[in-house]
Amino acid sequence: MASLPRIAVWLLPLVSVACATTSTGRMDLDCEQGQTYACSAWGEQLLAQGEKQQAENAFARSCEGGIVSDCLSQGKLMMERGELNGAEPPLRKAHEAEDVEATWALVELHQARDNPRDAEEAALLRWEAPAIDKPDREFMFWIRPSPTQETAYAMAYYFQPMEFYARRMALGLHTTWNSQGADELNVALGYQHFLTPELVPYGTLLVGGTFQQRGFNLGGEAGVKFCLGPIGHLNLGVGSSVASPLHASIGIGINSLPIDILLLVAAHAH
Repeated sequence: MASLPRIAVWLLPLVSVACATTSTGRMDLDCEQGQTYACSAWGEQLLAQGEKQQAENAFARSCEGGIVSDCLSQGKLMMERGELNGAEPPLRKAHEAEDVEATWALVELHQARDNPRDAEEAALLRWEAPAIDKPDREFMFWIRPSPTQETAYAMAYYFQPMEFYARRMALGLHTTWNSQGADELNVALGYQHFLTPELVPYGTLLVGGTFQQRGFNLGGEAGVKFCLGPIGHLNLGVGSSVASPLHASIGIGINSLPIDILLLVAAHAH
């Protein structure tokens, strides 16, 4: 999924507050008047009181209003009472917003329906699940110590949306530099294998140019990511290229969402 829908979800509370009508002081009445966050709060209150059917109705309204976490709550309550077909749309909405819990809930739903098409869908969702909560864009930064040359540094910007083989493929721009200045500019093509949701071995092919040698650059790197969910990851690797002989890489990847928000704000300011 693209970052822009995520931005919209993150900013929804601010938009909701700014556009809300005058509160009556009662969550049920405010919900009836179309205040989405009143429906969400009312649903949580009803659920705590054990009034699950009314809570489900309140969550349905807040889900419709854009609170993705309440789509998950609505879907789980519907599954609990055996309404599997009705539970699928809200769970699917949360899944499409890249909610990992909704993804696993959909797996459970398809397994419960137990027919060949549902079995295929459950298998696909299980395959997507380890990657679904990872960022679709990352800024990367590495320190690259080398036994034969001075320490260098590298930076890259990677695209890895779910459409790219469920984030297993990554495409980016990559550059390195040292105390003498920029040394490489490459296109990077990567593959990552989700051994677990947290442990992700990867390999990257680098193709581009080298400034100091004024020639063609070809290289690669292999390593492992230690994922931090939607925030980003830490990684360790080893690599080599025409411009950068054998070196280690110690790096960090950061979700580009905060940068995307700043760019969006800057675009609207102009």
